[in-house]
Amino acid sequence: MDGSGKLLQKQAKLSQLFNLRCLSIAPESIPNWDNLTDKVVNLIYQELANQPHAQVFLCGESFGACLALKLIAKVPQLFSQVILVNPASSFNQRPWLNLGSYVTQLMSESFYSGLTFILLPFLAKLEALYYQEKRDLLFAMQSIPPRIVSERINLINNFYIEIHKLQSFSHPVLIVASGEDKLLPSVDEAYRLQQIIPQTKISILPHSGHCCLLEKNIDLVEILQNYQSISLEN
Repeated sequence: MDGSGKLLQKQAKLSQLFNLRCLSIAPESIPNWDNLTDKVVNLIYQELANQPHAQVFLCGESFGACLALKLIAKVPQLFSQVILVNPASSFNQRPWLNLGSYVTQLMSESFYSGLTFILLPFLAKLEALYYQEKRDLLFAMQSIPPRIVSERINLINNFYIEIHKLQSFSHPVLIVASGEDKLLPSVDEAYRLQQIIPQTKISILPHSGHCCLLEKNIDLVEILQNYQSISLEN
């Protein structure tokens, strides 16, 4: 949800196999999902202008997984394969999280900065992260003004896709779900989405927290290679 794209650095090995692009969302207001989705679609087409026949692998984590679902619903023909990591599409199953959009908009930036230390253990299994990754995650959380945090929480709370659009997506999908996610019911959500999206496989990380891609022993390339639905051949 920080929108920086920088937290994927722990998975830099991906760049050995892919022409990698990380989406960066400016720390400003996002009017709605449609506006954000349209902007990302335009960015992807710009990237494809010089390589129109390239396959596009779409990966989204948490807030980003909601955006990925919006993208495949809007332009399903654009993506060859999709990876969703602990999708926040289950956000409305945690009613207490909905309060976050109201509370954060009332906070000063200094108060919110202090609150991030309390929120950190919910986002990550801290003992599974190296010190640098803990710092990076905390910095990412503190880099967004409380007003923007509130707006993005509200976006997730209002996330919705017509089921038939996901049911018609015909390309392979891999959902990575953390068994020790303290923020969201990610495993349950993975199985729910599997019932909707036809070619979906699930990888359960039984001992991982919500921000699993920052953890010491999690290698996304290895996970992809272990699942036949995700082909890494050129």
